[in-house]
Formats: sequence, C-alpha cells, structure tokens
Amino acid sequence: MMSLQNDGVTVVAEDSTPIAGDPDALRRRLREHGMLLFRGLLPEARLAELRARFTEVLRRHEWLADDGNDAEPRPAANRRDGSPRWWRMYQDLQRVELMHELAHAPEVIRVMRAVLGKHLLNHTRRQVSLVHPGFWVPPHQEHTYVQGTPDVLTAWVPFTPFPADGGALRVLRERSVPGVRPLTVLDTGGVEAEVGPDEGDWWRAPDLGPGDVVVLHALATRAVDENLSPYLRGAVEYRYQSAREAVCFASLRPHHYPRVPGWEELATGWAQRRWLRVPLRVRQVEFLLPDRQESWHELLPHPASRLLDVESGRR
Repeated sequence: MMSLQNDGVTVVAEDSTPIAGDPDALRRRLREHGMLLFRGLLPEARLAELRARFTEVLRRHEWLADDGNDAEPRPAANRRDGSPRWWRMYQDLQRVELMHELAHAPEVIRVMRAVLGKHLLNHTRRQVSLVHPGFWVPPHQEHTYVQGTPDVLTAWVPFTPFPADGGALRVLRERSVPGVRPLTVLDTGGVEAEVGPDEGDWWRAPDLGPGDVVVLHALATRAVDENLSPYLRGAVEYRYQSAREAVCFASLRPHHYPRVPGWEELATGWAQRRWLRVPLRVRQVEFLLPDRQESWHELLPHPASRLLDVESGRR
C-alpha cells in the first residue's frame, strides 16, 4: 500500500447520510473533517449504467482484458495514462452524456446547496479517474489545480467498487488547514503535497461502491491508496461552488481541454445540453501556473475560506 508521509492514526470516515438534511450540521462536519461521506446517496442502477457505457468505450479502444467483466473490469496489459491511445479513449469517455447528467443528480445538488447556498455553480469540467492496478494518487489539494474560490467542493463518485485493497480514498483530518501546501516532485514525475508527521490523522473511506458519494473541500489534503487488486477502479469527480465567487475559465471547459475537444464537438448527438449551462454572470479569473511546480504555493494567494479554518500567515 502507498506510504503516506503522515504517520498518524487512520480512522474510518463517518457516514454523513443521517445529517444530509441539516445544513448547519453538514457545515460543522465539513469544517471538522474536510469531507462528507454519504452511503447510498445515488441510485446504484444509475452508476451501473454509467459503468456499462464507460466499459463500452474502454472495450472499443482495447483498454480492457478479454477475461474481465463489466462489474469489475480488468485492464489490458501496458495500458496507462498519457499515451496517444489514452487521449483518444479519454475524449470518448467525455462524450458520454450520462456522466455529465449525473453531475445534476437532485440528491447531489441538494447536498451542495445545503453547504454552499442556493446560488450554485456546477463546474462543467468533469473528471473521469481510472485507478489501474499498482497505481495510487499521492497527497494533494484540489485548490492548486482548480483555483478560483478556495471553497470548491468535489463530489467523488465511484462507478466501480473500491474495496480496502482496491485504492481506498484518504483525507487528512486537520484542526485547521495550512493554506496551499508546498509540492515535492517525485521520481515518477508526479508531485505530492508535503505533509508533516504531526499534521493530523487520515480519514480512510474503505469499501466504497456505486451509489456512495464523498464530498471533499478543495483545501483538504486527499490521497488514494495503491490499487492492489487486478481490477480497474473508477470514479467521476464533479465540482461545485457558489456562483457568487470567482471561477477559473478552465473550470467551464472540458477536462484536459484543449487536448480534448471543446463542447461543440463532445456534446454532438446529446439529447440535452443543459448539463453544460452556467449562470450568465460569473466572475472569471486567470489560472496561475508557476515556472516550477515546487513554487506553486508561493504563487497562489493565501486562501480565505468561509467553510474551513485556515491558518493565517503560513506559507
């Protein structure tokens, strides 16, 4: 399993489903935990339908082994992100209308409005995360890559099972967040947020599956354990914020645009395009990109959040 820099206690995340209708209780738990876990929030059948449509795309691009099944697909050998074949496959995943439709699921929208308020901006940049066997996601903060307002919430929605050995999601539990964490470049070429050994404990959300939803604050530090199973694990990530706060223009484009085509091409043939609507008046800001990834935390302003406690004056 991946080795996290933090050596604190690991605790199982608490189910927030019983307080889903209580905005004050949801905000208190988000402030304390940096996350909210909802078991069975979405109909499992809808996620099974999404998985089937994604599986069809993956098979068409020869991304899956012949001996796999739709419930727990097995990836073909030597298939990894970043190759030319991967980009063609990924843009076809982005064409799946149901993936964008589920970002507007009433069950998720009710939770987001309870926390963020009724004036909601549903980011149209939606991400498909595929966790291959042997793959993990290092500790990171979404705010570094999303920017705009710090108070962006991500709905992490698995469409395959995520058992304890299959890439469990972790979130750092902190009394207050330090702002934007420094990044360290890894030998693999990726980066991870620096987390000291005394900076809190890790919430762990094992045995997640289709229908469950984890809500994550953009300043919370999150990671995904190594996928020790032979199966491909997958989740979609939807992001939301108050429409009254700033948003980066990139958050309204497809994920990985312009390597992935724009909406005019991706949404061709959809039954509806209302999944792509955004409020008429939103304040857009530029995305800040440093010369070196290790200096990103120095380039970004120290964040001010109305949902989490942020340490003042720390870099």
